[in-house]
Amino acid sequence: MLNCDLHDYIEIVCLYHYPLKLTLSSGTELTGTAVTTRYNDNRQECLVIRQNDTEQLVLLDQITLLQVTTANPHLQQVRFS
Repeated sequence: MLNCDLHDYIEIVCLYHYPLKLTLSSGTELTGTAVTTRYNDNRQECLVIRQNDTEQLVLLDQITLLQVTTANPHLQQVRFS
């Protein structure tokens, strides 16, 4: 389960649809635009990112580093673990 303060960062990036670079616990890096949060079929909370014209669900508990790739007044990067 994600801490509330970290969940707030997820809400901010979704609210402003920021372009992101995510690093997952597996070492995989993903880029895309934050869209919203959603539960997958297994009832796990996910961040929905848009990559080109497709949406991808990313498990919140798999994110280790979130980086916003555009200048903004809210945040640049957040380490999740």
